[in-house]
Amino acid sequence: MDSRYGIHTIELFHRVSKKDFNKVFQHLKSVNSGSFYPDTTYHSEKGLTKYICTSYCNQGVVLYLYQQVRSKNKTKKNHAPFIHFRLNPHTLLHEEYSPKKVFHAEDKQLKSLDKEMTKLLHKIGLNCNFEQLTLSRIDCCLDYFPDSQDWVDEALRVVRRSPYMKKYELCTFDKTFSNHKKKNAHSWRICCKTTTLTVYDKTFQLMEEDLLEDYDAPMLRFEVSRSGAKFKRGLSERVKGSNKKILKTVMDESEDTIHSYMEMLHADLLFVRYSDCMAKIKAVKHASTRKNMRLLVKKLSDCKCYAQAVKNSGLSENKLRTVRKQFEKLGVQPVTMRDTAEIEELKILTVKETAALLKTTRQQVRIQPITLKDKSEIEELNFVL
Repeated sequence: MDSRYGIHTIELFHRVSKKDFNKVFQHLKSVNSGSFYPDTTYHSEKGLTKYICTSYCNQGVVLYLYQQVRSKNKTKKNHAPFIHFRLNPHTLLHEEYSPKKVFHAEDKQLKSLDKEMTKLLHKIGLNCNFEQLTLSRIDCCLDYFPDSQDWVDEALRVVRRSPYMKKYELCTFDKTFSNHKKKNAHSWRICCKTTTLTVYDKTFQLMEEDLLEDYDAPMLRFEVSRSGAKFKRGLSERVKGSNKKILKTVMDESEDTIHSYMEMLHADLLFVRYSDCMAKIKAVKHASTRKNMRLLVKKLSDCKCYAQAVKNSGLSENKLRTVRKQFEKLGVQPVTMRDTAEIEELKILTVKETAALLKTTRQQVRIQPITLKDKSEIEELNFVL
C-alpha cells in the first residue's frame, strides 16, 4: 500500500500598527467587497472584531483581520491589531487547488514560498516579508492509498474505538453542520489546547465538496495540527529565527511525530475480525483473564468509543491493565473489525516501517553496475568523500 507524508496547511500572524491595519483594510475592501466581510459568529472577551478576506483563495490564502473596538472603559487593556494568514503552500506555489496534494518543504519549495508570500504581502499593502511573519500552526499529514474503500471504512471504525490520551477531548460535528451524521461517520477528531489529531476519509470529503474525479482512488488521511507552542518546543534558537528552517525541521520530523501519535492510539498493533480475536483469546492461560478480554472485545464492538465501552464493561483499572497487556502479548487489538469485512486483518503501516522500506530502496538504487570480482576478499566497497 502506498503512503506519503507532507504539510497540508500552515498559519501565520503579524501584529501591525493602526495605520498599517487601516491601509490593508481599505485595500481589501476596495479589491472585492463581496469577499471581505465581518465574522458575525466571532465573540471575543478582549473586545476584538474579526474580518475575513477570501479574495486570495485561488492562491491558497485566507486572511483574518482583528482589531479592538473602541471602549469608553479606560482601564481596559489595549490590544494591537493583527492579521492572521491561513495558507495552503502547495496551492500558493502552483496557483491551482489540488485537494490531494501536499507541501514537502524542500529547499527549492521553501524559497518559492518565501518569494510568493512576500509578493502577496506587498500586494495588500504590508511592507514586510515572509520571514517577518510568526508561524502559529502547522498541519502535518500522512496519507494512505489502500486498494479498497473497505480498508478505509474499517480503519476509521477501529481508530474511532481506540483509547486516546486523557488530556484530549473528542470533537464531533454538531447539528449546525449540514450532513453532520455522515461527516462524523467518515471522520474522527480529538483535540487539546495545543494539538488536534484528525483521521478522515479524504474521498468522502472530496465527494462532499463536489471535487471527486472518476479516477480518484480510496484515501485515508492522518493529520496532526500543532500550535506554535507545541512544534517550536525543542527547536534551537537558530531554527526558531527562520520560518523556512522551522518548516524544514518540522517536515523532517513529521515521520516521528505522526508515528508517536499513532502509537498513543495503539495503532501499531494488528486489527483482526471479531471472531478471529475471540479465537486468539483462547490461548490465554487464566480463565478469569479470558473472560475479561472477551467482555472488553464485546463492549468495544457494541460501543462507538473506547471510554464508553470501558465504562459499560465495569472493569477496574487493574483488570483493564492486565487485559491490555495480554492483548499486546497476542499482538492484536481488542478493537476489532466486523466479521463481514472484506479484509482479514488490518495493519496501519507505521511511518517508521515506511521509512525503513524507503531506506532499503535507496540503498538498492545506490548499488553500482560496476562490480567487484567474485574472488574478491571484500563483500562491498564504499568510497567516502
